[in-house]
Order: sequence, then C-alpha cells, then structure tokens
Amino acid sequence: MSAAERWDAKYADWDEPGTPSDFVIGHAELLSGSSTAADLAGGTGGTALWLAAQGLATTLVDVSGRALEIARVAAAERGLPLLTMQADLEAEPLPTAAELGSERGWDVVVCANFLHRPLLGTLRHLLAPGGIAFAQIATVRNLLYNERPGRPYLVEEGELPELCRGLETVSFDEDWFGSRHEARLVARHAG
Repeated sequence: MSAAERWDAKYADWDEPGTPSDFVIGHAELLSGSSTAADLAGGTGGTALWLAAQGLATTLVDVSGRALEIARVAAAERGLPLLTMQADLEAEPLPTAAELGSERGWDVVVCANFLHRPLLGTLRHLLAPGGIAFAQIATVRNLLYNERPGRPYLVEEGELPELCRGLETVSFDEDWFGSRHEARLVARHAG
C-alpha cells in the first residue's frame, strides 16, 4: 500500500479539517509582513485554513488526496482561497519549492507532526529570504506516556534545530504541551 493509499484510508471517515496548531497560532505576531505560506504534510488543513484566514496566500501540501479534498471543501465553505498540492514529501529527490507551486519560496513554512529528516534539512530552500519556519514534532520522551507516534517519527531531544540547518533559531522549546512532549522550533531564513 502506498503512502497516499494509507493516508487516504486514515481520512476516509473524516468530514472536517483538524484543528490548527496552537504553536503557530501562539506566534501569530511573527506573521506580520508575510503574504505567502505553505503547510507541509498538513493533512486536512486545520493550520493551512487558519493561515489563509489571516490573509496569507496559502498552499497545503499533503500525500493524501482525501485530506486535501476535506480542506478544499472547508476552504470553499469559509470563502478562503487555498491552493492544495498532492505530493509525497518523503520522495527522493524531495520536491522543490517550484515543484510545489512557489518560484521564490514562501514567507512562512509550517511542518507540524511530520518527521522526515531530509525535508527538515531543506526548509531553507522552501523559504523566501527572511521567511520563517515553524517545526513542531514529538520527541522520544513522548513515549513515556504515549505509544504513538512510534519511535521512527520522533526526534531526539535537542535534535530539531540541527535538522533545520541553515536557519537562524528564533525560539526553541522542548516540553510537555498538554499530553505530548514536543520540540517546537521557530527559525528564520536569514538570507
């Protein structure tokens, strides 16, 4: 079963988008002056829809056609412009910003609850100069109280800034956020 088929099956019974990332919402002031955004592996588009509602021209990228359809329907119902792009973000080679729909890169890129280490290493290539990245991923400490996500989908403590090489750290936190232990990084493309 392909990744697209696996995720389509997961979202088969969903009718509504998920909730937006409280981490991104909590840093809304950093969006000032931004006009474009991409939510990578954004599933049913909770965060992408929130970004679009803030006035950013937003692209939602996910491997699941079903998830993207849920987001498109929600965007239409809310009167929000939302570009969706079906892409496998674990493919080799990784898609470029141009292949994902942006010639110059985005002002804001979000990667929440999705770990593909090579993708995080290329975030700087997806950002416009001065652009800001939000990365939010559960750490191995999360396994103390939660079986999921499994170990392959977790970062080691302190690892996230290293994975997002080439970006200037704005803030980095690792802690329990609700019932999940997460690494949360805000970083800027200084170029």
